[in-house]
Amino acid sequence: ILAQAIFSRAIFAQAAAGKPLVEFPPGPPVMLSLALTKLFGRTVENELVDTVIFIDVDGVLNVGIRDRGNSPPLLSPTNINYAKCKSQGPREANGQQHDIVDRFMAVIDRELGHGENGTYSKFTTDATTDLSDIFTERLASLISMGGERCLTVLTSTWRHKDQRHRLRRLEDALSKHLPEHAPFAFGAFTPPGDDSSHPRGRLRAIGDFLAGLSSKCYPPTGMRILVLDDFFATAASTWLVDDLDAGSIEGAEEYLRSRLPQSKDFALKIVHTYDSWLTPNGLSVEVGAGLTMEHYCHAAEFLGGGCSFCGRPPAGSTEEETTGKSV
Repeated sequence: ILAQAIFSRAIFAQAAAGKPLVEFPPGPPVMLSLALTKLFGRTVENELVDTVIFIDVDGVLNVGIRDRGNSPPLLSPTNINYAKCKSQGPREANGQQHDIVDRFMAVIDRELGHGENGTYSKFTTDATTDLSDIFTERLASLISMGGERCLTVLTSTWRHKDQRHRLRRLEDALSKHLPEHAPFAFGAFTPPGDDSSHPRGRLRAIGDFLAGLSSKCYPPTGMRILVLDDFFATAASTWLVDDLDAGSIEGAEEYLRSRLPQSKDFALKIVHTYDSWLTPNGLSVEVGAGLTMEHYCHAAEFLGGGCSFCGRPPAGSTEEETTGKSV
């Protein structure tokens, strides 16, 4: 009850000051989160945030196929069976519907590298959670790499009030893969805004959150900021934000850096969980690819982890120390 009261007072104080709001999940917190501790300037034992991980869900913890003008259908067993059935039947007059079936079949058959030894079909979603258990386990591993002072920030539309049932299932799924099945809850949400359908809004929401961080959050050794997002299964070359033509991952990272205090030390990386290709028939396929081993490897490297496939050792380790070890 006390913690909930502190939440309420802090949120009202933040709103009165005209600063970005940060929403918190409903219900009693498992622990006094670092988000509460530092974003609202309170002083408790854990004062610093070493790592911030911004986490999208669709296209990061599942595979979604871009269907222009519609929500990306997920690579679920039901959708796969439907696509296989339609692909074997007569061609329909509705070209758009047939295109999405062809895209599904292309995704199912798409061979993956970096040690995956399979196609996207291995990442089908669970019917009750809409999550790939493989991707969820990999995210839990990255969160563990973030350390005890890691702040997890949910950027997905799953943070919205009408999606709270899905949020609880996500947090439960992550808990199952954390050491000793530790109860998990996101430390914070990005502020509400127009970020539900376009990379522009998503980047701005992340930037607003970073701009609202208390200066007391930053440790002397610097802060690591990791963004895991498919940005609605769109190519980085198309991204615009605040009249800035980001045009690339590097451009988007530069925008986010511009929202941070220039006097502070930090390292920032966007892992864009996206894939695209042309089928032999010339059909364009774009997917929110999820935490494939390639994407996981980039994120783990940033957080100081290693990769069993490419042989990249954990940051700060010697080759002798990591020989024969895997993540």
